[in-house]
Amino acid sequence: MSRDITEELLSCAVCNSTRSHQQKEPLQLHPVPDLPWSTLATDIFEWHGKRYLVLVDSYSGWFEIDLLRDVTSSTVITKLKRHFSVFGTPHTLISDNAGHYASQHFKDFAKQWDFVHMTSSPEYPQSNGLAERAVRSAKQLMERSHRDGTDVFLNLVNLRNIPRDLTLGSPAERLMSRQTRAAIPVCTKLLQPNPKDAQLIRTQLLNKRLILKHHYDISSSPLKPLAEGQVIRMQTPK
Repeated sequence: MSRDITEELLSCAVCNSTRSHQQKEPLQLHPVPDLPWSTLATDIFEWHGKRYLVLVDSYSGWFEIDLLRDVTSSTVITKLKRHFSVFGTPHTLISDNAGHYASQHFKDFAKQWDFVHMTSSPEYPQSNGLAERAVRSAKQLMERSHRDGTDVFLNLVNLRNIPRDLTLGSPAERLMSRQTRAAIPVCTKLLQPNPKDAQLIRTQLLNKRLILKHHYDISSSPLKPLAEGQVIRMQTPK
């Protein structure tokens, strides 16, 4: 009897169209990179009516902010090239599926510059959580600078020198093995290269991601795999 009811509900178009969202699945983590500037994530955000590009390094947490005159592939690529020319070409670049990243122009750019372009799941920003967190940090920094009347890029230099903890150090230390000179006085010794233990950094980064996954997975559960040829109903974004 219960099986008949279940089959009837599954075949009911009205019932299926008004069903609640499916249970979210456990979070899938991106691998922890072995090197600085090897795995990057990028996104575009709007602040005070203007659009900006953010580019963040998964290993160091170092992020860049660029004002965009438009959001065409050509403009985005030009900004990325400038950063790649300074720090080198990454192995992997993660983005969403927006048109400026999904264009043939961007595919040609990835091929010419020899990096893997990975895209996050549509309508699922958590799959590009690295860029999402960088956007939040960038907006907070820009808003504080705007309200205080201070230089946003000077504040960005200071932010990059702030240690996250004793193991990870600061974004500048993880990316360049040293602090950078800023308005805040710093000991000359800290400006000299002093590489941190890469294995300790990877372990710490992995532990942080596992904690994030643990909290996310509390309200998630695996879904049954789909069979080939199975009829499905897909929920479209509003």
